[in-house]
Amino acid sequence: MEIDRNQYKDAARAALEMVMKHGAQACRVTMNFGIQNSFSALDGKLENLQNANDSNLYIQIISDGRYGAYSTNRLNSKELEMFIKEAIHTNGYLAPDPARTLPPKELCWFGKEDNLNQYDNFILEMDPAQKKDIAFEVMEEIHGKNRKIVSVNTEYGDMLEYQYMVDSQGFEGDSLQSNFTVSAECSVKGRGYARSEGWWYESALHFNEFTYKGCGETALKRALEKLNPREMKGGSMNMIVDNTCSSRLVSPIFQALNGSNIQQRNSFLMERKGEKVFSDNLTLKDNPHWVGMSGSRYFDGDGIATRPMEIIRNGVVETYFINTYSANKMGVSPTVESASVPHFSLEEFPDNMRNLNHCDMMKLMGKGILVTGFNGGNCNGLTGDFSYGIEGFYFENGEVLFPVREMNISGNIVSLWNNVAMIGNDARTCSRWLIPSLAFENVDFTGI
Repeated sequence: MEIDRNQYKDAARAALEMVMKHGAQACRVTMNFGIQNSFSALDGKLENLQNANDSNLYIQIISDGRYGAYSTNRLNSKELEMFIKEAIHTNGYLAPDPARTLPPKELCWFGKEDNLNQYDNFILEMDPAQKKDIAFEVMEEIHGKNRKIVSVNTEYGDMLEYQYMVDSQGFEGDSLQSNFTVSAECSVKGRGYARSEGWWYESALHFNEFTYKGCGETALKRALEKLNPREMKGGSMNMIVDNTCSSRLVSPIFQALNGSNIQQRNSFLMERKGEKVFSDNLTLKDNPHWVGMSGSRYFDGDGIATRPMEIIRNGVVETYFINTYSANKMGVSPTVESASVPHFSLEEFPDNMRNLNHCDMMKLMGKGILVTGFNGGNCNGLTGDFSYGIEGFYFENGEVLFPVREMNISGNIVSLWNNVAMIGNDARTCSRWLIPSLAFENVDFTGI
């Protein structure tokens, strides 16, 4: 069994032809098709199973300077044409918006597709019984194995996503991606009515790379380690953030580099392109053509060609992520809408600092807090000031001594990243962002 891409391409092309025939000046049509399956188990019993197949046409119309976006899953030719005629009629009621255009044609992707190795056809051949068995196999790793366990939930899921995009300038491109995922979550009993929760997940684009065994055991281990946390006094301390949650401290940087936030003057990095803002040790790159990574792509949502780029180089801001609409508002050329596969460069660190995980960092940092999760909080997009609740452990001499509770970190994102001490080499490849464990000095913690 295989996906018939041609039927979806034909539907999108037909819709584009209809839109232009009925008087639009420009149009982009995106055809989306997806399949999702999941099997979840709770405390040894099958709790839920789901199967969903979905397809839709997303049609962006520019007519007489007016922009509208419309969606339908009715692909019959007569029904589709009626829908499009009504959409163009409705478009006439909208206010003109000269910033709504297709991107400059010379920036669009017109290349030859190479295989980014993101799809495994086994997803269409896999027996549903095998999917259920995986959820239960992970469940059986921990269910009933420890008297402190209160409940265990495990889930197997897989997903297929196909997208084809075509516009009135001649751009066209498609992508096909599969994904296999398993997750485990459990709660355990501590002193009195206290409860601790632990989770873990594994994910892969290809089934033969899908290492789901041990997922449940890891979730239980993480839950037990968090039992009976202690309160600590606050102060300025070293902080290590492990690779399961480190992206939380990178996300404000990407938000500040986003063209929409810059255009609305809600970014602490506006007007700072070309300036040295961060530590010399901070070099952040994007490699959108990285074979076998889930975030890889040849074009963005506007059809603009992606390319390897430096986002930050030795602390200097090198690029903004500006889509066509924001670029038109700002009077600049668009770049791409967002990063695809961001990752850190370790060239600035000595050889013995280029292959670290959070355990190595604890040995090198002496003592501090290992952060394994964030509990709420926010970052001010304009100033970069942040305050986050954290969960984790106090460590000394490379050894975890006890879990901590009711602690927050606060400060400014720019200052934080100017105090980065180490960048790990342990990013989880099941994530679109390849963000490893991170170590910072002089972080302000508040506690009791």
